[in-house]
Amino acid sequence: MANYQDTARHEAGHVVVARALGAFDLHAVVYDRPNAANEYGRFTGMFDGTAEDEAVILMAGAVASPGCPGPSDLGQVRALLAGSDMTVGQARGEAGRLVRRHRGAIDRTARRLLPPGGGG
Repeated sequence: MANYQDTARHEAGHVVVARALGAFDLHAVVYDRPNAANEYGRFTGMFDGTAEDEAVILMAGAVASPGCPGPSDLGQVRALLAGSDMTVGQARGEAGRLVRRHRGAIDRTARRLLPPGGGG
């Protein structure tokens, strides 16, 4: 199980990279215990871009927080890229570039996502 900071950084990676790629109406939450789907965090948003950009957004969580890989994200990435010229590795690479560029915003967003008393 990832700790709260890892989960917050993971969800923040999604939010900040999604914003950078033009997504809107973005929401993320970190739970103080797993929800009914056994998730410790959740990210949602509206996105009208390409499947490849959506895959980059999903990969950004794992890249932003390697301690919180998001296995369901990877499954979604594979589905999005089926039939695409982009590979999972390329999506991860582009996510890494965007995470590095926006690391400060990811860290600030992650701090805001921590649940009360969720410092670790």
